[in-house]
Parts: sequence; C-alpha cells; structure tokens
Amino acid sequence: MKKILYCAAVVALFCSACGNQQVLDQANADRDSLERVVAAKDSLIEAVFADINAITENLARVKAHENIITSAEQEGFARPVDQINSDIAAIEELMEENRQKIADLQRAAARLRRANLKIGELEKLIAELNGRIETQDEQLSQLRTELAERTIEVQQLNQQVEAMEASHRNTVDSLTRSNLSLDESLHAVYYVVGEEKMLREASIVEKQGFIGRTLVPSKQNNLEFFMRADARELVEVPIGKKKAQVITNHPEGTYELITDDDGVVLKLVISDPTRFWEASRMLIVSHK
Repeated sequence: MKKILYCAAVVALFCSACGNQQVLDQANADRDSLERVVAAKDSLIEAVFADINAITENLARVKAHENIITSAEQEGFARPVDQINSDIAAIEELMEENRQKIADLQRAAARLRRANLKIGELEKLIAELNGRIETQDEQLSQLRTELAERTIEVQQLNQQVEAMEASHRNTVDSLTRSNLSLDESLHAVYYVVGEEKMLREASIVEKQGFIGRTLVPSKQNNLEFFMRADARELVEVPIGKKKAQVITNHPEGTYELITDDDGVVLKLVISDPTRFWEASRMLIVSHK
C-alpha cells in the first residue's frame, strides 16, 4: 500500500513539472515574439525618420537648384540653356526620389496604423511633405515652360546671328569683288601690235603733218582691237616684225625694242612700268 502511494506521488510530481516547463516555454516564445514585433516596429520607425530626413534634404537641394536659376535671371545673367537643362534634370531626379520615399512613408504609416499605434502626427507630416512636393512640381513645370521659351528665343537669336553673318559675308564678298574690280581698273592698260594699214582702217591711228607722214593715236580710242593687261604684270610685248615703231607717247628709258641680228624687232621690253604708263594707258606698236 505504501508503495502504491509513493508511486502516485512521484507521477503527480512529474506531471506538475512537465506542465510548468510547457508554461515556461510558451512564455519564452511569447517574449521572443514580442521582442521581434518591437524590433520590427523600431526598425520601421527608424526607416520612417530616415525617409523623412532624406525627403527634407532633397527638398533643400531642389530649392538650391531653383535659386541658382532664378538668381541668375534676377541679376540679368543669362545662363546657357544646357546648364539650365542640367539643373532641371537634377531637380527632376530629386523629385522622383522624393515621390518614391513618400510612397514608402505611406506604406509604413499603414503598417503602423494596423499595429494600433497613434500616427496622427506622422500622417500630418506626410501630408505636409506631399504638399511641398506638389508645390515644387508646379515650380518645376514653370521652369520647363520658361526653358522652352528661352530655347525658342535662343533659336531666333541664332537665326538672326546667322542672317547677320551671312549678310556680313555677302557685304565682304561684294566689297572684295568691288575692290578687285577697282584695282584691276586702276591698273588696266591696253596694247595693240598691228600693221599700219590695219591700224588706220580700225581708226586706231591716223596720219598727221604737212605731208601726212607722222602716225599718231586716233582720238576715237577704239579699244575693240586692243588687248587688256595689268600694268604690274605686263613686262614685255611680242612683235616679231621689221620696221616697228611705238606710236603712243612713253618716256625714253622706260622701254626698249629688242632686235635680232637681222634687224627684226622681237619684242618690246618695259623696264620701268610706273613711268612707262604715266603718259598713256595705251600702247600702240605699228609695223610695215
């Protein structure tokens, strides 16, 4: 009988110990679960504040880019379009990052709300940040519009500059041609080498004197039979005839008739062009 009572007591004690262990294990499990929940909430709250700080910094950077653009305009300093484009691109990148972080904040707020946390201040802050982002979106849209107008103005100015440059080139070309033409005219000289009879029939020369033996240039100045040349370049005139004579008046010592051993006048060589053409811009050489 005593043995039976002893065994019963042992069994009861064992069962009691097992029940206590189960309770302890459950308590530990609940504690671990609670710690994980608290850690998750802490992590979520840290992420929320990190996103808020990032959004605030981005908004400040956006404002800095906008100030660069607007201050340049107020000071009358026109920044290049490509630089403005670069600033706007940076603003757009920051604004897109802000929109993504606002979406993260809204999802985090929903999770905290489901955890029965009071997040009224957080939701108010999210709404305020959303409002600031919308305001800067409007400002960015205005900047894009101004940039488009600026681009049109730059294109119009470029067209005007191109037109002015083209007009300037045309003017320069015209003046150059005029100068060349004037230069050629200033240095233009005319010469003719011909038989006496042909020169008289062409009214290039005529006879004068008591017995009509002296040839002189005709007053008609018929240039149809003359060759035109540049006084700076014409150094000799081929003749190749006997009994050749210079009819026009040119100073002695400024030219020479070159003959061969048979007395044929080979050519007229001009040794002093400046003085040679002073008296007459025409050279007439007659031969028989």
